[in-house]
Amino acid sequence: MTTLRLVKSIGSSSSRLALLLIPLVFACFAIPAMGERDKTPNHKEINLNTITQGKCTGEKVDIRAEGKLKFGFREFAGHRFFMPVDRDLAIGIGRKNCPNSGQCDVGRGQTPGIGRMYTADTRIGVRGVENNVLQNGDRFGTCELYLLVTGVPNRPPQGDIAPGRQTKFRVFYNVYYEFNSDHQVTVFKATPAAPHTIECIH
Repeated sequence: MTTLRLVKSIGSSSSRLALLLIPLVFACFAIPAMGERDKTPNHKEINLNTITQGKCTGEKVDIRAEGKLKFGFREFAGHRFFMPVDRDLAIGIGRKNCPNSGQCDVGRGQTPGIGRMYTADTRIGVRGVENNVLQNGDRFGTCELYLLVTGVPNRPPQGDIAPGRQTKFRVFYNVYYEFNSDHQVTVFKATPAAPHTIECIH
């Protein structure tokens, strides 16, 4: 009988211990997850999909890419702004990962049979940064991000839209963001700029 009581006691203690440990385990997993969410409000992803209408290239270009942004303070044009300080291409056309530097395949020309491949610098450009104050005391910012895109001539014997000639252009995206007194981004929007804003580079 003593042995039976001992076994029962051990079993009950183990059950109680297990019940106490389960919430503790979940708490341990939850704390890092909450910390990650708190640490990353200034990390944003931007969809860079757009179709150019043939300006600079002689053909429509279907651009498919995604970028990663990190917001912070930086000197820009002689002033200190809260802005996207890190701006990198992450994914190119066909959902392929981009390299850490150099060029990434981002687009395909739409000319049947002779459409070019288009690449872009993995560093996303920025211009026209502005910061202002909202009525509630929060601040907002605007800027233009851009991809520097190069049309790579097709190799013979495949035909080409402009044999032997590279084409380069900038395609722009309008960015709007709001941030609070803790300098955390609370609103983020990005849209392709109007087609006429594309800049040809000669």
